[in-house]
Amino acid sequence: MNVIIRPTELRDAEGLSQLYSQPKAQRETLQLPLPSVAMWQQRLSNMPAGIYSYVAELDGKIVGNIGLEHSQRPRTAHCATFGIGVHDEYHGLGIGSRLVETVLDLTDNWLNVQRVQIEVNADNRAAIALYSKFGFEIEGEALCSVFRDGEFISTYYMARLKDQL
Repeated sequence: MNVIIRPTELRDAEGLSQLYSQPKAQRETLQLPLPSVAMWQQRLSNMPAGIYSYVAELDGKIVGNIGLEHSQRPRTAHCATFGIGVHDEYHGLGIGSRLVETVLDLTDNWLNVQRVQIEVNADNRAAIALYSKFGFEIEGEALCSVFRDGEFISTYYMARLKDQL
């Protein structure tokens, strides 16, 4: 399987719309259902400073996406966070790992980021295992923090500190 990880481009708007229209992608990310191509075009056209976005492409199809936000505030410039989505039909193939590796290389070797943090749905065992594989640890739990499928669920705060690797 020849998955290419590359920077996100405006031409990826349709593929991202399709990716985040998938049931698991909607359920496990903070995206709203049925995102439009126009919304993605606008989002990709107006990327703020400190935002880095990558896609995983397989045979011309967008099968994954990760966006890293490097804090631009002086006192938190050592921190970054990310959001990730993998197309429902491509789970378990290592695409999430490749995307996480991409942003961790960026944070560790190019941006001088000390702390990478993420929020993850407390019932998303696959994502928790993925992040744990890269040295992320659960630091706390936010009760009833996300509204999904008509009910509130909790999220975990996970982080990875570079100097503790």
